[in-house]
Amino acid sequence: MAHLSSVPFDRIPSYLRDVMHAYDSELGGSGFVQVFAHAPEVFKRFIDFYFDLELQTRGAVDGQITELARLMVARQNDCGL
Repeated sequence: MAHLSSVPFDRIPSYLRDVMHAYDSELGGSGFVQVFAHAPEVFKRFIDFYFDLELQTRGAVDGQITELARLMVARQNDCGL
């Protein structure tokens, strides 16, 4: 499976850096944003959609179940877990 490189932090647009800080405080990590930074405008549109959705549905699915789903997807995609 192909792997994408991370965009260096200083080359990430400032609005995505703000998102990274939000993910750091909310989820404890934001390194994945450095990969999505290869297409910053596309990722910005996703953020605008996802953050609103997340705020509206917060609590509908337990955080532990969400994290388990993420881990299973990563494992299925051979992400080295």
